Amino acid sequence: MAADALFGPDAPRIRTIAPGTAFVKELARALAAETSLATKPDALADAIIYVPNRRSARALSLALYDAAGEQTILPPDIRALGDLDSGEPPPIAEQALSGAAPPLSGAKQLGVLATLVRHYYQNAMGTELPPASALSAARELGRLLEQAAMSENADWSKLETLSLGDMAAHWSRSADFLKIVTELWPEWLAEHRASDPYKERLRAARALADHWRDAPPAGPVIIAGSTGATPPGRILMRAVLDLPQGLIVLPGLDTLLNDKQWESVIKAPGHPQNTLIRTLRALGRAPESVAPWPGISEDGPARARVRLIHEALAPAEETADWRATLEELAAASNQPIEEFVRDGLTGLSIANTPNEAAEAEAAALLMRETLEREGQTAALVTPDAGLARRVSALLGRWGIHVPPSAPVPLGRTQAGSLIGLCARWAADPGEPAVLAAVLKHPFVRKKMDSGLLDLYFLRGPRRWKSLDDLAHSIDIRHKLEPHSPFKREDQDEAILLVQRLSEIMEESGADFSILDGVTADAAAKRVADLAGAISETPMPWAGEDGAGASNLLQRLAELGPFLGEMSPEAFADLVDAESSNLPVQTGEPEHPRLSIWGPLEARLQSADRLILAGLNEDVWPEKPPADAFLPRRFRAPLGLNDPEERMGLSAHDFAQLAAAPHVVMLSAARRDDSPSVESRWVWRLRTLAEGAFGDRTAELLKGETGALLDWVSALQTRGVGTLPADFSAEPTPRKRTPAEWPTRLSVTRVDRLQRDPYSIWAESVLGLRQVDVLGAPLASNLRGTAIHAALDAFEKEGVAKDAGSLLELIRVELARTGEPESSWAGRLAIWQDVADWYLEWRASRDIGGKFVREVRGEISVEIAGHPFELSATADRIERTATGELVIVDFKTGQPPTDKAIDAGYDQQMPLQAIIASKGGFKNVRAAPVAALEYVAIRGRPEARRIAESKNSPKTLEELIAAAADGYVRLVAAYRDPEAVFASAPRVQFVKYDYGYNLLARRAEWNRDTAGGDGGDE
Repeated sequence: MAADALFGPDAPRIRTIAPGTAFVKELARALAAETSLATKPDALADAIIYVPNRRSARALSLALYDAAGEQTILPPDIRALGDLDSGEPPPIAEQALSGAAPPLSGAKQLGVLATLVRHYYQNAMGTELPPASALSAARELGRLLEQAAMSENADWSKLETLSLGDMAAHWSRSADFLKIVTELWPEWLAEHRASDPYKERLRAARALADHWRDAPPAGPVIIAGSTGATPPGRILMRAVLDLPQGLIVLPGLDTLLNDKQWESVIKAPGHPQNTLIRTLRALGRAPESVAPWPGISEDGPARARVRLIHEALAPAEETADWRATLEELAAASNQPIEEFVRDGLTGLSIANTPNEAAEAEAAALLMRETLEREGQTAALVTPDAGLARRVSALLGRWGIHVPPSAPVPLGRTQAGSLIGLCARWAADPGEPAVLAAVLKHPFVRKKMDSGLLDLYFLRGPRRWKSLDDLAHSIDIRHKLEPHSPFKREDQDEAILLVQRLSEIMEESGADFSILDGVTADAAAKRVADLAGAISETPMPWAGEDGAGASNLLQRLAELGPFLGEMSPEAFADLVDAESSNLPVQTGEPEHPRLSIWGPLEARLQSADRLILAGLNEDVWPEKPPADAFLPRRFRAPLGLNDPEERMGLSAHDFAQLAAAPHVVMLSAARRDDSPSVESRWVWRLRTLAEGAFGDRTAELLKGETGALLDWVSALQTRGVGTLPADFSAEPTPRKRTPAEWPTRLSVTRVDRLQRDPYSIWAESVLGLRQVDVLGAPLASNLRGTAIHAALDAFEKEGVAKDAGSLLELIRVELARTGEPESSWAGRLAIWQDVADWYLEWRASRDIGGKFVREVRGEISVEIAGHPFELSATADRIERTATGELVIVDFKTGQPPTDKAIDAGYDQQMPLQAIIASKGGFKNVRAAPVAALEYVAIRGRPEARRIAESKNSPKTLEELIAAAADGYVRLVAAYRDPEAVFASAPRVQFVKYDYGYNLLARRAEWNRDTAGGDGGDE
């Protein structure tokens, strides 16, 4: 038998594949060679191979196919063993062997714990805990139960004997709360003859081990790639060692550890070798007894890299003198220190980018550059899901589709998001933001065109409660907005869509707003019917996310009996919470040469270039989460595992990946706009290298990233592609006058042309119109429109001219515009005073009842050789006994002062006077204008005539004459082909954002200018 034979009486039963090696490929290569798989396609048909997770299982299947010469084979039985943080339970297909009752499903277990939590809060605190909060607490308790099951020496009975000492009072209450898991949970299981799902894993593993002892499998049984982090895994490992053809293949065991180092590692749960050493101790083996995997020959640089990584991650007490450590390592390799360290750093690059955006750019550039090398592969590995998505999006700009392979929460998928939106919509069918989101969902928008409904009728303040109210609101919208851009047929189309939605809601029984409460199981069914009715067939149940959505609804149905009745809003919160805790694979096709993995997916995987990103403290490694109900210092007395063990598994992942031949490590100096610290692993590796090279270390560690940060900076400042030759950074954005300048402006827009020329250019020339926010609070301009409408209606025939009638008109118009009833009730006393004042002001008018209201006017002139029309709508024009005109403008805010009018930025009233004096208003013959009067309808109402105070800088005639000359010169100036339309050039005169600051990029242009306008960020 060959010395490197994998099976046989004298073959080593435990082997290891060195770090930095393509684990799955080497495993498949040796198995194929051992069994002559290329010539005997069924050679491994009887084998059972356990790997850590399902992704590893898929990778091994493909690797065996490749190792067999890409021919059809009868594959072995490849099973996912399940690792500590994969979310995949160990195999329990053989659970019938244990003879125990079937374990509870995850949903039922969560429901039982949530019920116990709610009972505790009701009895101990007299409070009713919302379902989502109860489930959150139940998950924490479930985590404790799982940790106890995974800790072989856990003993909850010791909880009562622990001394609280100086612990805060809330920890004392926690000890009482933990009786849920120490007493109530076991009692419930016994009463209902149910099996603990966590302990069942142990029983299933023991039953399988017993079965193997009595009836050993005919073929090889291999556990490959597992660190043995879980008790069920170690039980199966011990059983495999007793089988005739049993084999354990450990990932990256350091077989050169001496006894002293072994003991140091055992005391350091966060060390990458800790779990492997504890596993070997549980199996009764020493590290030196583990044989290397056959056919792998490490060259000098590879061995040096592994030694450097292991020393950088060694326990603190072993790193007191790194210079001495380097001398020992170099002497063992018969090399000078500098040569040994240089070998270890060959192929390794480290870059600390300015921020996470630059880090993503760097990763994307490295992956893009890999495609320039024929046949080369690259993989980004990061635990930061946001960074992974960002890199995927950046690659998309080059037409490269590389989806992250890590599972995503169901709520982030299309099917999951639709279920969540429908649950939220069912709670309030008329909610504009939710309704718009539902109709714009990819599964819905092709079936129901909601463009007009969203653009014209859902935006702005909410004026309705139900879908029926919404249809009525759309029907009367033309009365509220006589000059709106939509047509009657647009209204009819939108009304038909709303009526169709109302019918679907009624048929599915999903209008929860009319119910006092719902149960999760009944509500889930109705939401499923609603989602199916509005979606294209077969959505939303197709694909991986569709299966996840079905699983979600099944979980909700199982949770229903335990959670009881809840409010519709609480049910929507429950759906969101459950969706965020259900990971699913997106099912998107993978790129043939590029990959984006999480550390879990990267286990046992390999690529020609590995990019390790997110290497910052609390990102990678991630800080172990605090226990919600158990002080950390109590874990050891209770026999629970140290949370640092997960840190050790994360460190093992890093050590395996960092030992690859070509590695780039990326971190960010700032994250989330705050300073960030480089990962301890990178920092320690850098410090170790400095022991050999000192100040030259930084240049050495640049490696292949020397120009990378320069490329990133260029991309971030200039963007992708070639910049125009005349590119320059102007202090404000400006646009040239087009050939066809608008031929008409209203008097208010003339003011805007003075204050913010860019907004006029964008609106009148580009044809861009600001779109209101969905469900926005009532804006001041809409409130003013409502007041104007009420005052206009008050003057109609048949309306009683008393305060009560005026108040009712104001209330109705404000409500129709979207003013909440609570706001009206809170300001009723103020409105009563306003109504009384207005009646007094109205009675004081010496006009003999001769006036017109809401009258439109216009005049046409020629400016700079082009026809131009000036228009206006006057709130009220009175004719005095002498035949002169008085123009009244109602304001719900602060009217402009005479000084502001004289400055030229409030020309509305003087320009109206010009139109009136020339007979431009309908049904108002030309006459001199005797007065321009502002009437403020607000908390402190007042009436003021322009240019009648002692402080007025000019007379009324002078202000009108200045306006007549000023608007002509203004329009002529912007007719000049060399004119520019700056964004708010005199920001001190701008009252508010006209809606185009973001388009003008004011914040970007003014970011380095002191005293900027503070525009949209």
